[in-house]
Amino acid sequence: MKKSELIKKLTVAGALIAMASSMVACSNGSYTTATSDAKYAYNDAPATAGASYDYYDDYEYATEAQLYDEEGSYSVGNMSTPITETEANASVAKNRKLIKTVDMTIETISFDETIANLRNQINSVGGYIESEYSYNGSLYNNSNQSKYATITVRVPDTALEGFVNNVSGIGNVTQKTTSTRDVTLSYVDTESKKEMYKAEQESLLALLEKAETIEDITYLTQRLTEVRYNIESMESSLRVYDDLVDYATVNFTINEVKVLTPTVIEEKTPGQELKEGFVTSVKDVLVDTRDFFIRLIINLPYIIRGLLCLAIPVVIIFVIVLIIVKASKKKAKKNQAYLDKVKKDNEKLATVAAKVEEEKKEEVKTEDKKEEVKPEENK
Repeated sequence: MKKSELIKKLTVAGALIAMASSMVACSNGSYTTATSDAKYAYNDAPATAGASYDYYDDYEYATEAQLYDEEGSYSVGNMSTPITETEANASVAKNRKLIKTVDMTIETISFDETIANLRNQINSVGGYIESEYSYNGSLYNNSNQSKYATITVRVPDTALEGFVNNVSGIGNVTQKTTSTRDVTLSYVDTESKKEMYKAEQESLLALLEKAETIEDITYLTQRLTEVRYNIESMESSLRVYDDLVDYATVNFTINEVKVLTPTVIEEKTPGQELKEGFVTSVKDVLVDTRDFFIRLIINLPYIIRGLLCLAIPVVIIFVIVLIIVKASKKKAKKNQAYLDKVKKDNEKLATVAAKVEEEKKEEVKTEDKKEEVKPEENK
């Protein structure tokens, strides 16, 4: 058999395998086409196998595989789809793949007891905790922060409804959200692709048994490795889907509060509203006052430390100012003493000057008297 003839048969076989997979996917409610999957056929054989790709002349691949029978149903290896569209749709509706998720917010006055009750409920239904984060309300971070926890739980899908109802009784449920995601189409599509790869794997194994040359064996082995990798990938995706479908996810947010939020609001008269509002305000004031003194006593070491840290620079500044003031007073006193001395000296000089002036005046008077006496003597 020449290489071109074998390649042609391989291409036809690959296309028919893709068409068979497409028929399986469509009959189960998924959407796929033979064209999109035609890349898995052997139409790349010329670029890979080389120019000497020959098989036994008496080997007819399409005849032995019997990809298409006269009754109009596709059959590849052990995969066949001789079912009607109605039967396929009914099967899909019965085996629908649903991923369920529930989000719940719960208030509680006794945090530790609620967490313990939740763990008991999880164990009773055969579930498990996937992730958990809890905060113990440490005063080092925020003195007003209460305890809280976020927990992600996985429980069997069949026990989800009963589990949610039982958990609703361990605290005050303030919020609950339920969501469902239908992955039936993706699941069936992945499953059909896996069957297609399995059929291709059987065909490759059949060809590998007939191969003689190293080039043939190398090409078929390489393609067989790719197909097996794809099969494992599809199986891994299906296992993930099965896990998400079989075990529902429940996300809990649990908060510790002092007073539970009322879930039912009753109509009240103005008098009742005033009375309850006043009582609530008084309680809040008392609680805040109590919390203030508790926090004050708890944080007293920090307050003392802060005051000490603040007092050290204040004392330093006070000492510096005191030294400056003392130096200024000493300098002022010295200056004042100097001024007093100058003043005394000035007063002494003024006294001496006054005496000198009086002496001069006395001398003048004496001379005047002498002059008056001389004229009289001359007479």
